Amino acid sequence: MTPLSPPRPPGSAPSINPLRPRGPDLRGRTLLDRFRLDTLIAPGGMADIYEALDLRLRRRVAIKALHPEHGRWPEQRRRFYQEAVISAQIDHPHVVPILDHGEQPAAPGGEPVLFLVMPLLKGLTLRQRILAGSISIADALRLTIQLLDGLTAIHRLGVVHRDLKPENCLIVQRYGRDHLVLLDLGLAKIHAGPLISIAPSSAPGALIGTLAYVSPEQAREEPITPAADLYAVGVILFEMLTRKVPFPGANVLEVLSAHAAKVAPSVSDQAPQRRISKNLDALIASALHKNPAQRPADAAIFFKELAGELVRIDPGVDPGIGLCCLKGHHGAEEAAASLAAWRDMDDEAARVLAARATSKNPQWEPLALLIECAAEQSSDGLSRR
Repeated sequence: MTPLSPPRPPGSAPSINPLRPRGPDLRGRTLLDRFRLDTLIAPGGMADIYEALDLRLRRRVAIKALHPEHGRWPEQRRRFYQEAVISAQIDHPHVVPILDHGEQPAAPGGEPVLFLVMPLLKGLTLRQRILAGSISIADALRLTIQLLDGLTAIHRLGVVHRDLKPENCLIVQRYGRDHLVLLDLGLAKIHAGPLISIAPSSAPGALIGTLAYVSPEQAREEPITPAADLYAVGVILFEMLTRKVPFPGANVLEVLSAHAAKVAPSVSDQAPQRRISKNLDALIASALHKNPAQRPADAAIFFKELAGELVRIDPGVDPGIGLCCLKGHHGAEEAAASLAAWRDMDDEAARVLAARATSKNPQWEPLALLIECAAEQSSDGLSRR
């Protein structure tokens, strides 16, 4: 088949891509006679991600190819397959969907390639955004709210992500706004709910996650719940505001011990120039509490608490922020009417319409929460004009 992109003119210099895959270099290969891998997007410890052309549907996609050494082990193969199963159950704008999965049989002298097919998203990871410079308090809250929005959908399936970190958050542009998409459910664990785990319990002593973001219960090798993800969200928000994690270090045992027993420093102490409010300081400290039962009750509650703080900082915030990509979804008419009522200063009508939208489609719940928070702030005397 003829590729979508035009061929390189004779004599022109090839494009320079300094990235190198950590697994076998699959650039130029075609998987299952369908997916032609063109460019390496991101090398990873367990898998490399390529930009590819779907020769059948003539569209650009992203391919996540598992390194062969991980595909040899049944547990790693199981996790890779479970990532596809879990992601296929989630239809949410802040969670990247899995379009397909497959296995390229081994060539003579080679090894099979296990891969996932995802939409091709162009943007920066949250890690790159943090390294690029200071993130305003309002923007940090907006991005965290979107992360919690996607996390709520994951938790409702009875799934714990277990590996939340800035590298797994991609920021793309949607309708001229930053739009965060949660990536990589490869370490997700089914905790409870409609899905059935296809895995045995994790082996005792097995630490799953990324050191700087593991919860105290993970560090103590205790059973984990969705509260472990909320701890990681607290670390990510802490890092966006201070450009450091609460417990840095290269010594694994020292960092694990700090997560397990040491009280996290406050954001206001780590970044005094930020002038962090006492309320925001307390919200982050709550997420970083050693006792999971003392953290926010769930991702939706944490969402609402941070939304209230965002409205306090920016009383004119649009309650529809981060939700515009839901246009066309069930309940969209009620949601649009709710936003119109809100902008016309009719708080009660906005609340009622947002509730109707949510009753038709739970994905509109963030809109209802934001409008509720903004209306409460308005009743306390904060102007929206």
